[in-house]
Amino acid sequence: MNQQQRLQQAVDNEPVPRDLEARVRTRLESAPARGLSGWGRLASSVALLVFMLGGTQYYAAQKIHELLQIGENDHVHCAIEGEYPRQTSKAEGLQALGPYSLMLQPILNQFPGDDLVSAHRCTVNGRAYVHIILRRKGMLISVIMTRHEDGEVFPRAIGIGKASVHENELGGYAVAGFQAGNYLAYVISGLPGQQNKPLAERVMPVIRRYTGA
Repeated sequence: MNQQQRLQQAVDNEPVPRDLEARVRTRLESAPARGLSGWGRLASSVALLVFMLGGTQYYAAQKIHELLQIGENDHVHCAIEGEYPRQTSKAEGLQALGPYSLMLQPILNQFPGDDLVSAHRCTVNGRAYVHIILRRKGMLISVIMTRHEDGEVFPRAIGIGKASVHENELGGYAVAGFQAGNYLAYVISGLPGQQNKPLAERVMPVIRRYTGA
């Protein structure tokens, strides 16, 4: 396994160690000087630290993009392409959600004034989703959940836990995602990112509560 592969694996499995800099410094300072002055060893330490952090941040960004794409796929397929089931009442949505029906009203409470379009379970590219679609002045907003598979974990930055919301723009849509127990959860819309992310932050405690996160 080369250096690049080791960095990728580190991002998938662990947050950036809080004591990374201290560990690098200790290791280098305890090694033979090899003719380097104190300043030379310090420069080597800083260079290695910058390299490790830069590589980790790069792969973290790649991992976040990959995980956000999972939610965006369902939003495009169901909401944008109109593949969602047409429902005429909230009762139909509750029935379609099955075991997830208890989450519907608490989630709707976080979107006052928005209309419920559809609440259902669906499968896209072989992956099962729970999908609630709302409408705000003609624009569709998706609240999506899907069970995460092995390795599908949002990387954590220093001092930030798994509950944090990650965001990006994909395919012209604002996508915000977070971990919720055994699930990946998303809020996706055509809103600007600075308006979409607060929606995800509002709905996150609800989804985490109902998934036992």
